[in-house]
Amino acid sequence: MHALFSQGFTISRPSTNGAWLPGLAHVLAALTVWPVLGGVACATGLLMTSLVTFVAWLPLTALALNQGRPVLEDARGPVLTVNARRVLFVAWAATAWAAALLTRG
Repeated sequence: MHALFSQGFTISRPSTNGAWLPGLAHVLAALTVWPVLGGVACATGLLMTSLVTFVAWLPLTALALNQGRPVLEDARGPVLTVNARRVLFVAWAATAWAAALLTRG
């Protein structure tokens, strides 16, 4: 049970071991909506943030960190810098809030 909890905690925060997939920080960004706009808006923000993360934000970040060259299939992904993590978190939060506010419309 301790190993399961440890693994769950590990994937919920940005990784520092060189992996460019930043864990589940987009979920934390989407959860900031809950206290203000409620559960339905939070769920909408989370769904939109998850979709946009894998369709836009992570591919664009990988291209930017790889000097604009595509990341090859067999190559290791680029390492996220601290500033890249900050920009991603702001982009996630903005996406979650925009989707939540559109839901509340």
